[in-house]
Amino acid sequence: MKEFEKDQLLGQYVVFVIDKQLCALSIKEVVEIIRIQPITEVVSDRDYINGVINLRGSIIPVVHLRMRYKLPIVPFNKKSRIIIIRNDDEGIGLIVDEVLMVTHIENEQLEPPLEIFNTIEKDCFKGFAKVNDQLIGILNLQKVLYPEEVKEG
Repeated sequence: MKEFEKDQLLGQYVVFVIDKQLCALSIKEVVEIIRIQPITEVVSDRDYINGVINLRGSIIPVVHLRMRYKLPIVPFNKKSRIIIIRNDDEGIGLIVDEVLMVTHIENEQLEPPLEIFNTIEKDCFKGFAKVNDQLIGILNLQKVLYPEEVKEG
């Protein structure tokens, strides 16, 4: 098993909610956060790709994180957001229930991924942070976006 490296996880994170679960992405991975806008459905072999949006002339695929984790789908509301991330020089949108805050995570707040998760879902997390008595899962963007791909490394 790969060594848990706390130093690589230090820094600022965008914290958001998916079905009452707090999750976070490094601020370095986030380009911007936008309100929900019209999504054009597209045919995809990945059922969690909700469609595409036109963001200032760029076509951005949108991943619905509730679909990705097979959670109940709820209607969008005024708190729903699309987090635009940059992955391999490509913009991708992640639909989340709500963006809560940007927070700084310190070394003493970090814990390794929990062993109780099955292998696929455990790999979706780089680790967990305890912030204000709440547990926040730090997402592994590659495993979230490409769960079927196993990268050796």
